[in-house]
Amino acid sequence: MTSENYILLNKYIKNHPKIEKAVIFVDMQFPKPVMWIFYGTLLLLAVRLDKRVFAFGAVPWIDFFIVTKIRNRINRRRPFEKYGFEPVVPHSPGKSCPSRHASSSVIITIAVFFTSPVLGVITGIISLFVCVSRILTGVHYISDVIFGAVISFIIGAAAFLTPFKL
Repeated sequence: MTSENYILLNKYIKNHPKIEKAVIFVDMQFPKPVMWIFYGTLLLLAVRLDKRVFAFGAVPWIDFFIVTKIRNRINRRRPFEKYGFEPVVPHSPGKSCPSRHASSSVIITIAVFFTSPVLGVITGIISLFVCVSRILTGVHYISDVIFGAVISFIIGAAAFLTPFKL
């Protein structure tokens, strides 16, 4: 997407209050069920003394740490900073790439899928909305979201989906 496209998208959303309200709702509310599903599944695994609880709990935190280190190193300016528009939701500048919302939702989706494929698919659908909302709000580039998702997919696949899973 070009700089003009980010600016036009931002203007379009801000000029349509119902769309803006929906984008804000998705951005603010959809990460919550992903988090609830993660902690609920973690608790359930712990109560059941399921040995998968360790990988389920540790891998997303390791992923978050790795992604945070990468974004601190890259310290990319956000679209609203670079192109001079007001984001749909307030956000601090810098550290745009990779998107931690995208990476966290993807790694949680993979972890949940590891324990319950049906719940994993539901979490994945919610996560897709989380990822798209980060672009629509103007706080991430498409590449930030893709990079965050790819990092988490690689870590999640290595930890949960390979024959050498934890």
